[in-house]
Amino acid sequence: MKASEFIGKTVIDKKGQEIGKIADIILKPSDCLIDKILVSDGAVLNKKYFTITESEIEAIGDYVILKISVTDVEDRISQEEADSLKKIELNFKKIVGKTVITSNGVKLGTVEDIMIQPHECLMESIIVKAKSDLGKKSFMLENDEIKDIKDYLITNMDFDSIEDRIV
Repeated sequence: MKASEFIGKTVIDKKGQEIGKIADIILKPSDCLIDKILVSDGAVLNKKYFTITESEIEAIGDYVILKISVTDVEDRISQEEADSLKKIELNFKKIVGKTVITSNGVKLGTVEDIMIQPHECLMESIIVKAKSDLGKKSFMLENDEIKDIKDYLITNMDFDSIEDRIV
């Protein structure tokens, strides 16, 4: 599943009550993991956020069904500090659009999306939109091909091996 398809899904508690929508995914790319899933409560003017982990997810389909109740969520919203959520270093929305370069500095393109398995909290691969002179095509980088992600995503692949993958 693409992360962009997961974000925006409606979140329902174990009793069938809607409690929000998936707002973002907090990532641990060094471990190829989704650290937490950020949910917004759906309020327009006074939006509140809380996080869930894979152990709290019952099912993922058209909706995300949790193993916890809306009461558990309300307690969590009052306990979680907005400041701690603002200090998140790497999330899906911060990765999309990052420039992807080889370890010797050749620009390959930009991050377009991430393939995830949200129920297992796994980050499978990163979809890269190739730079314009390579055509309007995309390719995937597997987790072991990512050297680091900070201001740029650096791959340990060289340009020639990437060029063969562009479809």
